Amino acid sequence: MKKLFSIFLYLVFLCVQTHLIFPLNEESSGAEESAPRGAKETVIHGLIGSSEVLLANGVVMLYNYSYYVFTGFGAWALPTAESVRYNLTVPWEWEDTDGFIVNNLGHLTQGALYYSAGRVNGFGYFESAFFSALGSFTWEAFGESNIASINDFITTVTSAQVSGEILYRLYLEACAAGVPAPFAFFINPMAGFHRLVTGWEPPDYGRNLYDFRAYLGTGYAQTRSLAMDINRELYSFQGLFAYGGIAVVYGDPFEQESRIPFNQFEFDFSVGFNGVTLGDSYTNLKVNAHGYLFSFSPVYTDTDRMSTGLSLHLDYASLGILDESSTINHFSWALDWTVKYRHLFPRDTVVQLRFHSGLTLMGSAKFFSPAQEREFLNYGAGLNGKLSFNLEHKTLGKLEMGASGYAMWCFPETTDISHGTVLWLFTDITYSYFFTKHLSIGITDSLALERGFFDNYPDTRKWNNAVKMFVAWYF
Repeated sequence: MKKLFSIFLYLVFLCVQTHLIFPLNEESSGAEESAPRGAKETVIHGLIGSSEVLLANGVVMLYNYSYYVFTGFGAWALPTAESVRYNLTVPWEWEDTDGFIVNNLGHLTQGALYYSAGRVNGFGYFESAFFSALGSFTWEAFGESNIASINDFITTVTSAQVSGEILYRLYLEACAAGVPAPFAFFINPMAGFHRLVTGWEPPDYGRNLYDFRAYLGTGYAQTRSLAMDINRELYSFQGLFAYGGIAVVYGDPFEQESRIPFNQFEFDFSVGFNGVTLGDSYTNLKVNAHGYLFSFSPVYTDTDRMSTGLSLHLDYASLGILDESSTINHFSWALDWTVKYRHLFPRDTVVQLRFHSGLTLMGSAKFFSPAQEREFLNYGAGLNGKLSFNLEHKTLGKLEMGASGYAMWCFPETTDISHGTVLWLFTDITYSYFFTKHLSIGITDSLALERGFFDNYPDTRKWNNAVKMFVAWYF
């Protein structure tokens, strides 16, 4: 009955068109703005968005079923009337046995699709959370035969507020730049589908990219994982790998006076591997994204620019064998206070500083219990801090240094090894030399450390060091 009442509240929410009460920056991109409309039009667009959410779930269910048919694996892909009845009447559980990438990248991606269904139907940043909640609820209740997972629901809804908004804005940016619709579709499939079916024309808020680069290269990695109390090596690797990625800075990071969420954001995605398939080879997969929820600029002079405000962060790393407990696995959804500062020196020299610090509201790690010979997903909350320093000279090149640290205290009684603390440290040093305005080569040294301390279970130590050479193209 409580679940049915919650669904009723969600449907009521569809009929309410909320608006931000903050003053808007005159130079805002306006991507958050939704035109005022009546209750009838709001309901119509809400029903269209809800239908698109359910269709997205149907596509994933069809894919899962096809996987089961062709491989014989994945009984969870066969929901039944009994599993649906159970998930609608029995309290949901805290699930700890899924793969790390499924729970923290798979649900993140699904949530972005749900969220985008709201955005393309004219709903704002906060309103679109309803569609993430609707999609996640219906997926957990109807999409699988597994017992519904409360932590999957939370991860999907919260992470979509970052991933969904970024993909929505990048889709609008691509359309404004004249990218053909079939190619823009791959940036945001939900927006592309909505455009194809309804004839919706993406609003043009102009060009807002401050920096966009794609890079490709090769690296040499050394990684090792130990269960310290029993002196057992869980994993080691030493060898070459190929990698590539993109880095996006949207909006001027140093001149922000806005109350529109994600009017300025930064997104960095990279993936590297040393085999044909990602599942059983060394993998170097990282996602770092954050955006201002609101910001202001207390410093604005000819040589100095600074912005500061509240920001929402989404960080992910898998360094080792993808989805294995021996890998450095890190996920963080955090609310931070951010400061971004730029100083112009004479002779074409620029210094940039970025600082973030705050609360990790939902974090995740993965560990192996030698005693039980099984893996666990650990969830928790904690603290984080990030600092980066960039020094660029027009002819000498660019030096980038960054460090980020996280401390997560596991939520008690969520897994058999939930009484513990996990610490992470990530550092990067990069030098780039520009041959032209658009082309550079560079080298990066990245270090990642993870330590886990648990009651009645072996402490763990994991580390990964990778030296990478790359070619970058700036758009």
